[in-house]
Amino acid sequence: MGDDPANGVTRRDWLVVLGLALALRLASAGFETVLHPDEVYQYLEGAFRTTHGYSVMTWEYRDGMRADLYPWLLSWPMRLGEWIAPDSRLPILLPRIAMAVLSLGIVGAAGWLGARVSRAHFWTAGLVAAVWTDLVGFAPHPLTEQMAALLAVPAIALLAKRDWSARVLAGIGFALGLAFLFRPHLAPAIGLAALCYLWTVRFAGLAPLLGGSVLALAVGAGSDWLGGDYPFEWMVNNFTRNIVDNVSARYGVSGPLAYVGEVWQVWSIWTLPILALAAWGARRYPLLLIFAAANIVVHSAIGHKEYRFLIPSLTALILLAGVATADFADWWAKRRGLSADGRLRLLVVVWLLAAATVVPVYKARDTFIVTDFTAKAIDEARGRPDLCGFALVGREFDGTYGYARLRRDVPIFIRGRGDPAIDPALYNHAVVWNGFETELSPAFDRKACTGGEQKQCVYVRKGGCSGAPSPSEINRYLREHDM
Repeated sequence: MGDDPANGVTRRDWLVVLGLALALRLASAGFETVLHPDEVYQYLEGAFRTTHGYSVMTWEYRDGMRADLYPWLLSWPMRLGEWIAPDSRLPILLPRIAMAVLSLGIVGAAGWLGARVSRAHFWTAGLVAAVWTDLVGFAPHPLTEQMAALLAVPAIALLAKRDWSARVLAGIGFALGLAFLFRPHLAPAIGLAALCYLWTVRFAGLAPLLGGSVLALAVGAGSDWLGGDYPFEWMVNNFTRNIVDNVSARYGVSGPLAYVGEVWQVWSIWTLPILALAAWGARRYPLLLIFAAANIVVHSAIGHKEYRFLIPSLTALILLAGVATADFADWWAKRRGLSADGRLRLLVVVWLLAAATVVPVYKARDTFIVTDFTAKAIDEARGRPDLCGFALVGREFDGTYGYARLRRDVPIFIRGRGDPAIDPALYNHAVVWNGFETELSPAFDRKACTGGEQKQCVYVRKGGCSGAPSPSEINRYLREHDM
């Protein structure tokens, strides 16, 4: 990251771009947002279980469809947070901060791609990667799609240079292997991009690239074995349940072009300009477009679709579009006989405007999962010495953080809309949605409320809990509903 006299990119340039990217990502990490329930129930809960031995268990873990490696990695910043401030939200915040910091590799890759062309390309590529909403919004979220993106996209970007040493190629292969472990669906996209690279170098780097990937797979196999499973048994179970048995279809199925609507919903009028710029940028760095397109095609063929599945592809496309922005500025200036610097500054302002208009879409996507009010209510419950039961009344199970945030070995009860009422003797702390207050006993006192369409209130009572078995206890509830 030192000064490069060939293109004029200085250490100060790097520090400004990476500093801006880090500030935005740390700010994003600080917000109480959950983009998808999986980041809580698949990964944070799994991380908590590796340390404490209990957690919320969803059907994926009961069916042996999840590997232990990613939750185990997340458990280390979580453990650090518990060691520093066990009664705070730090155990939840530190994994988010760790993900945010790791995501700087994406910004670094963008800057490196741009710097290979010129200082102007460095600035456009670096700034676009630093500020674009998808890259900032997903950065702190502990999702395997995001983890795979921050590994695979920089690794494939580095393959733009064809004369790497064997050691560097082994490192790139290791990163790609880990990305596959975290998101096996990326296998066709990673394999195709790697094959195209090897073809251009006449397979000269095959051994180190393959060796690094095999080493990553060995790490995954060792993690499975230490967890008491056969190596990659979870991957077979995942394929069998989701693809063969088509269990994922119960969470929604859509046609092959559904992702067009998904991306348009988020990017809106910016969709076509970004895709056009990405195609332009692919003239310099085709491997990133090959990777992005292959991943989109694979996921378009799968019935169950979610926006987060595209994050590796969208990340690659944004990097390409950022590099091409400087190319477009040059082309525009030459046609008009104007200064390229002026056109470039204008385009950067347009990128900032585009990113700002996408922010409300992310805010809207957050509100239906875990609210800031619910998160703080769980923190308050954790601080009660006499807590013996916590209930979520009037909301589905994905409306709470589970044990990863509560961090108390007491039963959590769920009463979703349409479910039978919970005996109020089972709990002494509850978050209650509007319309369900009558199900509580007179012993409960209302402590705080939040307004809006989804009004919630915290209710507490003194005294203990009955301890009786209940179908509303969260793990029993999930088992009986096959969730």
